[in-house]
Amino acid sequence: MQKRKLGKSDIYVTPITIGCWSFGGCDDDYWGAQDQRAVERLVDAALDCGANYFDTAYGYNDGRSEASLGAALKGKRSRALICTKAPAYDSEAEFNDELANSLKRLGVDDVDVLMIHWPASDPETMKSNLRYLKKACEKGYAHYAGVSNFGVKTMELAAEAGLEIVANEFVYSLMSRAAEYEVAPYCIEHNIAITSYMSLMQGILTGKYAAIEDIPPIRRRTIQFDGTRNPLVNKAHAVPPAEAEVLALIDKLRELASQTGLTAGQLAIAWCIAKPAITTAIVGCRDERQLYDNFKAGEAKPDADVMSALDEASRPIMEKGGGITDAFGKDRIW
Repeated sequence: MQKRKLGKSDIYVTPITIGCWSFGGCDDDYWGAQDQRAVERLVDAALDCGANYFDTAYGYNDGRSEASLGAALKGKRSRALICTKAPAYDSEAEFNDELANSLKRLGVDDVDVLMIHWPASDPETMKSNLRYLKKACEKGYAHYAGVSNFGVKTMELAAEAGLEIVANEFVYSLMSRAAEYEVAPYCIEHNIAITSYMSLMQGILTGKYAAIEDIPPIRRRTIQFDGTRNPLVNKAHAVPPAEAEVLALIDKLRELASQTGLTAGQLAIAWCIAKPAITTAIVGCRDERQLYDNFKAGEAKPDADVMSALDEASRPIMEKGGGITDAFGKDRIW
């Protein structure tokens, strides 16, 4: 699989990034339990397929994702690029202590990309954490700096701090195209890669749900759904729901998938990574079968008619979203 340059860095990544959120998971975690032997088989298969970029975070399963990935990559570090993400902290000492803990869990001396996971709500705290990240890179604990869920204002703060960011990890999919309004143009202009997450909207775009009610409440907390009918949200989002539009999009995905020989999920991923602003799509895998399915999407090249049809089918959802970049409507991105 052809690799792509990650922004201004000198590293190249496959269009499919292995999402590691489920790694180290227990029954009560977001994605449930995942056996370490299954993780190791999956990582070995990914490396054998040519995948080289693995995405994790301090907060995934309370650090157990990092520990699981580190164990699976033992003796194979030279074949892998690791991205991990830190929360914003109140002090530099706390930032450094937790970075040391993260590297210990991963079993490495440094990571390839270190990101701040979400912007701090307070500008001064945000500026401080950007300085901490810059120092961590200067000390060699991370080869490159990145950010996650940063809007234009927070990316500009990074530039003002003299921090060169190579990638912004951002939600992007057929159902969530708000990045196209401001974030993607800024990233293209400044040569910042976008590594997309939720490219399948946590399984919704695989086409496996026939009705809105079939989608588990935890998967329909985003602004496209009626929050007043979801006990996990229990309030209206700031924009009208787009449930009918979501179902119409899924119908179109199924129709076009049958024409292209791909599954609906593969086509959704292929559409995502064909977009100029997207360097790689982070996709979680539970087993080797899912990995191979995702890699088929990474090698697909939808023709212009298919891309246009998907653009048009997803546009009503985008327009209803009104440029809201936090897919969950929490206004954390700025």
